[in-house]
Amino acid sequence: MDETLSPSPLIGDDEEFLRMNRAERFQHILLIATFTILILTGLPLILTNLKILRSVFAAEKAFYFRGLLHRVAAVLMIVNILWHAGYSMFTKRGRSNFKEMMPKLKDVRDAFEVFGHNIGLTAFLHRHGVLKAFFDRHPYLLFLKEPEFGRYNFIEKFEYLGVAWGSLVMIVSGFFMWQVELSLKLFPLWVHDIFIIVHGYEAILAFLTIIIWHMYNVHLNPEVFPMSKVWLNGKITGHELRMLHPLEYRKIAAEREREAAAQGKPVLTNEQAQLIENLAVGVAMNDNAVDLIVDGVAEGVVRAEYCSVPSQIRIDWLNPHRGIVDLKTCDDLTYFEAD
Repeated sequence: MDETLSPSPLIGDDEEFLRMNRAERFQHILLIATFTILILTGLPLILTNLKILRSVFAAEKAFYFRGLLHRVAAVLMIVNILWHAGYSMFTKRGRSNFKEMMPKLKDVRDAFEVFGHNIGLTAFLHRHGVLKAFFDRHPYLLFLKEPEFGRYNFIEKFEYLGVAWGSLVMIVSGFFMWQVELSLKLFPLWVHDIFIIVHGYEAILAFLTIIIWHMYNVHLNPEVFPMSKVWLNGKITGHELRMLHPLEYRKIAAEREREAAAQGKPVLTNEQAQLIENLAVGVAMNDNAVDLIVDGVAEGVVRAEYCSVPSQIRIDWLNPHRGIVDLKTCDDLTYFEAD
């Protein structure tokens, strides 16, 4: 993003948010593993002229085990896809993620704006006085800023639907390549030949999409370089959320503002929260303070009568062994003790 969204006092930059839970991470890792095996065991059928591949599969039964491993990986991928489909239908989080992943009109607009921003042609023309009056009337077409994204951007949505469509094509074509007799029984030979061609070229397309597009946008992107760790720990920091998904960041901040308003309590600023953290660290570093408040009750209230007058005291801290502890804060102990 060109302009950094101002931090919210309700969201710390180091705060961690769950982006992928354990089930989602396992589905993703299983997809990576099966896809990698399918590519490695499928390429020898496409790139038959490469000497290195011919030498690898020159051993007896090597090609047989290649096919066996390819089919096992294919079955595991299908199981994983069915698991993901069930997860998306029958769990609340799965349904929410699937709904967020569906493209909207905004995604088309976002793609248009990102393209215009990255090309920079209209901004270039405007800077050099070409069609300046027109662009002054229509500043949107200058694409000076990238669009803001929610939980998923248009690239992530496109990749998700691409995986769904590509998997369907590969499963159908691969099944009939596996069951040749059934394929020739149901379809003419030219249809079976199409299955073979489509399966091969779709595999190459998927491989290039992952290597070139997905790897850059997810891992080699300057915002997360050298690698996003979301697929490993499932977490994203408040800073990353603010930079990469500002609309979701604003949504979380707004929800917390409503919760704070409903409780009738003021919201601490980042400076106030930091001050509290500094006070806590300062107390923890003082051996005498630790000894006094390691055990006891905070904000205890004692009521009694003194000379027939009802009295009450609110004690900062009551230590069962040391008695009453009166807590004070100051910037410099020298002046405090002098007073």
